[in-house]
Amino acid sequence: MSIRREDKVVVVTGTSRGIGQEFVRQFAQSGAKVVFCARRPEPLRALEEELRHKGCEVSGIAADVTQPQDVERLMTETLSRYERIDVLINNVGVAGPTKPIEDTDPAEWSDTINGNLTSAFLCLRAAVPVMKRNGGGAVINIGSATGKRPLAHRIGYAAAKMGIIGLTRTAAEELGPYNIRVNCICPGAVAGERLDEIMAAQATQRGLPIEQLRQAFKGLSPLKAFVDSADVARLAVFLASDHARHMTGQDINVTAGVVMY
Repeated sequence: MSIRREDKVVVVTGTSRGIGQEFVRQFAQSGAKVVFCARRPEPLRALEEELRHKGCEVSGIAADVTQPQDVERLMTETLSRYERIDVLINNVGVAGPTKPIEDTDPAEWSDTINGNLTSAFLCLRAAVPVMKRNGGGAVINIGSATGKRPLAHRIGYAAAKMGIIGLTRTAAEELGPYNIRVNCICPGAVAGERLDEIMAAQATQRGLPIEQLRQAFKGLSPLKAFVDSADVARLAVFLASDHARHMTGQDINVTAGVVMY
């Protein structure tokens, strides 16, 4: 099924690597105009160059979306170029510490909550008035399998991702009358640099060889596989389209079967 989005403006946060960059690629290649952000400008410029060579209309903006003033600037710059926002992808993710609860510093807790949950609230808050004026829109929040099941030594991350599901359902209930749909994608272990970093931290915490931990992670899946970032991004393109016009308030797993609820 080919989904074309030539008439849509998409904003994607958290695009320095991994899934975030794949969201930009998939939406841009579907014909959408994509504005994307991350704190560091270098990966933004590289992704711009890659996609402009393919004829895509994309623009990277350096912004920290845990800061209200940066969120306002992101939305203002998008509206100055395109006068609308049709799709918002809240993808910022902060792994947070891998520590026992009693060793987790309050500042680490706050940073993890702000990065994963507050950022989504701030961007949603800024985009909603625009979508209401435009007669509707689609919001896709990126959660995690850890938003549905416990993960020891990741207390801040688990709490934030569980909060994303609550934010999604509540926003869907409130914004449905304005034709704004809000859904959540919960990826499992997505192959890539970030997963490698998380597994290295977990291996150190548990005193295990990293390859043993890697096989244990993969063994949790009935498919014995990690998730591909392109699969997550393709689901987002579907959820943002009219093919999913009666889907809202959902938290959808892409976990290779690790989580089935």
